[in-house]
Amino acid sequence: MAKVKTEIVNGIGCRYVEAQDGIKVYLLPGVPMDAGEIPREDGFDLEEALKELPITDKGRARRIAKMYKGRQIDTLSVLAYAEERGRFDEFAERLETKPKDFSYIHPDLMMARTDVSAFFMQLLVDVGVAPAEEARKAKRLLEYGTGVVVLPKGKRIADYLKQ
Repeated sequence: MAKVKTEIVNGIGCRYVEAQDGIKVYLLPGVPMDAGEIPREDGFDLEEALKELPITDKGRARRIAKMYKGRQIDTLSVLAYAEERGRFDEFAERLETKPKDFSYIHPDLMMARTDVSAFFMQLLVDVGVAPAEEARKAKRLLEYGTGVVVLPKGKRIADYLKQ
């Protein structure tokens, strides 16, 4: 298990865990806003994505995706995979019941929050498109408490996805 470290930023103690490649997971509530790059879902066009996906009930998918601003790509991915497997209603219902737990999270933090990431990873495992080990890794981060992933300055989430 990684060691929780503390740094003082502008007089506030911020706790974090070091991940790989300079990524830090800052534990709530103290996340310094100038610590690095916080991953965000920028420039996502919901309507364009819906046109491309093989989802039959686009109205329901649109409504659900709007509940997850900041994680709409993941929401539609889960629904599209579920549709392919004949399990759309099951996963749509799971997504419809969860937003109240995330309603206080700003859309710009949805991609960076460890609790939200663990939720979506478990959905992808349950729908059968991600290995169970990935969900276990995501849940392990929550052992420290809910946190925000912060990439080194000058990096974007796409840089890590290319590796």
